[in-house]
Amino acid sequence: MNTPIRFIHISDTHFGPDKDFVQRSVNSYNAFSSFLKEVKHLPFKPDFIIHTGDVTADCFEEGYKLIASVIEDLKIPMYFATGNHDTSALIKKYLPMTGAEVVSSQLNSYRFSVGDHRFFTIDGRGSDEIDPHGVISEEQMELLKKELKTGKQITLFIHYPALGLDSTWFDKNMLLTNGEEFHQVLVAHKDQICGVFFGHIHRSSQTLQDGILYASAGSIAGQFILLPDQKEPLFEPAGQGFFNIVTLTDSSLIIKEYSFNH
Repeated sequence: MNTPIRFIHISDTHFGPDKDFVQRSVNSYNAFSSFLKEVKHLPFKPDFIIHTGDVTADCFEEGYKLIASVIEDLKIPMYFATGNHDTSALIKKYLPMTGAEVVSSQLNSYRFSVGDHRFFTIDGRGSDEIDPHGVISEEQMELLKKELKTGKQITLFIHYPALGLDSTWFDKNMLLTNGEEFHQVLVAHKDQICGVFFGHIHRSSQTLQDGILYASAGSIAGQFILLPDQKEPLFEPAGQGFFNIVTLTDSSLIIKEYSFNH
């Protein structure tokens, strides 16, 4: 690519049904509004914003309408993955994504391009019985394999982590149930994979395994604590949100975390 691609990675906004909704002492509408102010003051215009899931706190239909109204005048394309607190059909109904080519009629799975670079979003939402785990359906796994056969450089977006995070509770409860299978598909094409970006864990992290980079973004709303021997979910005190600025070039992938006050 002759010109670097720069995008913003956000996750886990947890919108409620109205502007007054509060979860764990955070007003999610106000937190997201603060994020948008940060974006508008950036000294560059990102190519797009990717939201890796949990748009709402509990599949609130009014929450999707609310975030759609907030970003209506945003001059930056915005894309959404499906989280465990989301409904894919509602994302597709209320949050149309400019330039995205849908690859599954039932799931929120699609691709889009910036220049010659391909971006591919996977719907990892499984049944309620396995929640908060995710799973990549056989259909999507085959679509991914087909995409990789094109030989294009590709960056992937999904809500769930595929591999262990060195934190007992999260490794037991939050991963893709077929994350290792997913990882091996990527390893077979590792020269094409620029990175896999995810959310769900409300924390920025980077894992490099077998040549594949997995990177998460902190939450706009509230941050988990991820200690090695942690046996239960714990949250940091409320007050700050996080997002990542990601730069792709022909020879590098640069991820920078930024924080802001709610």
